[in-house]
Amino acid sequence: MAKTLFVIMKSILLIEHESGLRIILQTYLTELGGWRVTLSNSIQDAIDLCPNLTLDAILLDASTPEPDVLLFVEQLKCQSARYAIPIILLTARASWFTPYQLSQMGFAGAIAKPFDPTALTRQISQLLGWVADEP
Repeated sequence: MAKTLFVIMKSILLIEHESGLRIILQTYLTELGGWRVTLSNSIQDAIDLCPNLTLDAILLDASTPEPDVLLFVEQLKCQSARYAIPIILLTARASWFTPYQLSQMGFAGAIAKPFDPTALTRQISQLLGWVADEP
C-alpha cells in the first residue's frame, strides 16, 4: 500500500524596500527554502496584506526609509500577534540585541547584515524552530 506524503509549503512575507535585493531574496527563499514568498516594498503595504494571507513568518529589512517607521513596525507587530506570525529582522544591528531583548520587543529573532544568502533559509529555520528535511 502506497503512502501519501503531504508537504506543507511554508509561506513568508518579505518586506524589503530595495527592489533588486527583494528579488534576490525571493529567489533564495523560494529555491533553497522551498517556501512561498509574498513580496512587500513597505511596512504599510505589509500591514494591509497580513489579514489576507496565511503566513508562517515575516522577514523584515529593518533599514526601511519609511517615515514613521516605528509606528508602522508597532502596527505590523500587532497584526502579526493577532495572526500568530513571527517576525524576523534583517539588520546590521543584530548583534546589539540578545534573543531575550528581541523577544521582549516582539521579534522572533534577527539576522545580521550583511548575510550569506545561501545560509539565510537555514538561519530562518533555526530561529523559528522549523526542522529542515533530511536529504
